[in-house]
Amino acid sequence: MKFTINKDTILKAINIADSVISSKNINTILSNCLFNISKNRLEIIATDNEMAVKTEIETSADSDFSFTANGKKLSGIIKELPDEDISLTIDDSMIINIKSSNIKGSYTFYGTDSSEYPQLPEMSNNNIIEIDQAVLKEMIKKVIYAAATDTIKPVFNSIYIISEKPGTITAIATDSRRLSMITREINSEAFIGEGIIIPLKTINEVYKLLSNSGTCKISFDSKQCYFKINETEIVSRVIEGQFPNYKQIIPKEYSHKSIIETSKILDSVKRAMIFTREPANKIIMTLSQDILHIEANTPELGQAEEELQIESDNKEKIFLGINAHFLFDTLKQIDSFSFICGITGQMSPITIIPEDDKNFISVIMPIQIKTSAE
Repeated sequence: MKFTINKDTILKAINIADSVISSKNINTILSNCLFNISKNRLEIIATDNEMAVKTEIETSADSDFSFTANGKKLSGIIKELPDEDISLTIDDSMIINIKSSNIKGSYTFYGTDSSEYPQLPEMSNNNIIEIDQAVLKEMIKKVIYAAATDTIKPVFNSIYIISEKPGTITAIATDSRRLSMITREINSEAFIGEGIIIPLKTINEVYKLLSNSGTCKISFDSKQCYFKINETEIVSRVIEGQFPNYKQIIPKEYSHKSIIETSKILDSVKRAMIFTREPANKIIMTLSQDILHIEANTPELGQAEEELQIESDNKEKIFLGINAHFLFDTLKQIDSFSFICGITGQMSPITIIPEDDKNFISVIMPIQIKTSAE
């Protein structure tokens, strides 16, 4: 069996599929990609048994055939060939011969039989939501930083997707010390009921595929979720369990409210972070009427102090300890000129809402501090 394909096209497709394969995988067949070839289509599949990716590209083949091969090694040799169409010939022993017309030589690669490769679940036709890729990409970008990357609780290592009313979709992430939530309108009346908890690894793969044009189809059932982005499909298990009650975490009223210019405080926090230490990265913010004072003090490093003009209804000073990295990560996602900072008390959640986007809400839990009065 022989097929011919553009070098850059197959490289891109292999890299999309192979990225889900775990380097810790001890199952030989799951260390490979599955290649299904028909006369004019090449389908490449990879899975780690928790998530699977299938992508399709055009090819020219003399028959239908399937085999598996190590994607990283196969793409490694293809990458070093000249930029032109390449041909691959596979015999009944799964020996792959790779040729390029501009090179007097060939490369022999060993594949395996595809019969033992697990079958990829078909995309569910239930609960289908269609969303602009640019919208989903923005939503993921604005919340993913708040998810935990190393935790024994999978619900914190995920993004929660829900539509609280038809025509909208909401994404939420939290690591228990901070939370980010964004809601956007979509051209779909689909309703996600109790919502779905999607693993962070899956979300990262989805994000890499999204562009600023076209649409993405999402569907789900009680066990799995599905994404269709252009010629690529991703199917993943959903996390079982209860996502934290985000509505309880987000304050509904504030005793102190300030309007702060985004770029100015972003720069100030970036400077103050130099004088903090992991893991707390603590800075102290003092808010009074129209003044925000930022201070970082680590004896072995030094001290930083800055004051910013703000708009505030604060009648009394309030002192807050906050993780500077958490605050910086949040501020980076704000596109508005200014944001509303809502506070209900020294140890209550700090709420940050862009003035131009009330459907994007971030919450940071404060750090306990001693004030000068204490």
